[in-house]
Amino acid sequence: MKDVAACVNKRRMIVGVSVIALVSLLSNASAREDWQYWSTWTAAHKLSEKASVSAMAEIYFRDDMKDDYVYDEYITYTRKIGYGFGLIAQGYFESVQSASGEWNGTRSAVAGATYSFSVPRIADIKLEDRFFYKVNSPAQWDYHRPRIYISRAFGPVTLMLSDEMRVDLSGSRDHNFYRNRIYATVILQATDCLSLGLGCLRQSDRDADGDWSSVNGLQTVVSVVF
Repeated sequence: MKDVAACVNKRRMIVGVSVIALVSLLSNASAREDWQYWSTWTAAHKLSEKASVSAMAEIYFRDDMKDDYVYDEYITYTRKIGYGFGLIAQGYFESVQSASGEWNGTRSAVAGATYSFSVPRIADIKLEDRFFYKVNSPAQWDYHRPRIYISRAFGPVTLMLSDEMRVDLSGSRDHNFYRNRIYATVILQATDCLSLGLGCLRQSDRDADGDWSSVNGLQTVVSVVF
């Protein structure tokens, strides 16, 4: 019983420290920058040991978490091909409200690859890159999104850091590297099929003059596997 109690207390301590760290990261961000809330919902199903399908929906709120301005959905097929490599195929649907209040929709076909490996007793690492082809007019390659995930599991709790770049492929933007997102997330495996995540993020965008402006955010994640 003592071992069980000690294990429970250790898990609570990990979660508590992680939440405090996330709150600290957010509180250190500039008060002049916008605060956003990003809500993520995912349902996944394993087709086999190597293949799975999933659906994900996200809603973003800006202006100190008061105004919804992004709705996006992904339909995803993933497959492991061995030696740590995997393939991704997605349909991507995004609706974004512009500063003038108009809603603009983008439909994209996405192809990508992943490579995963572990550093023993340190972390699991995944490298990912996805290439977005815009289907609706004008149809063209739009951008690609290289991303690195670094995670470490402590029982049912996983701590994850990730960094994602957004790089232009269309030639229509002022700069090739025009967006960067950094995430810090705590994920709790609540049941065999349900995981819950809480994280903070920082998104930086590059304007025509090359200057960067940033927003900060709180993210919640609900994932179901069936």
